[in-house]
Amino acid sequence: MAQDKKYPNVAIKVILLWEGKILMFKHKNGVFDLPGGTMEWGESIMETLRRELKEELDFELEAEPELFSVYNYISPGRDKHKILIQYIQKLDEQPRLTSLENVDFFWLSKEDARSIFADEKLLDKIFVY
Repeated sequence: MAQDKKYPNVAIKVILLWEGKILMFKHKNGVFDLPGGTMEWGESIMETLRRELKEELDFELEAEPELFSVYNYISPGRDKHKILIQYIQKLDEQPRLTSLENVDFFWLSKEDARSIFADEKLLDKIFVY
């Protein structure tokens, strides 16, 4: 019997910056997250990001954001494999956002983001953009 093939879980996220703050979510389960989500089969990276932003915030990107980072995680037991592709986009004005998925979203300063992000170097990289 052939074993089913497994593929990595691929998530596409965007860091939206406006007036020195980043947009974050807080899901009902208490988890903080950036806008974006999981790629569906046959979808391009930008199709995924555009779909997720439309679903989560009723927001449309005007231009393709800049690639910020790529993370590849394989668990010690090799039973989980995740790839995270993050983009970054500075906004000239505050967008009108509507949570279509019923999540709380808010803008965080660097100081406020310290309570969520453990990596100070990552925060520095985000907030000097």
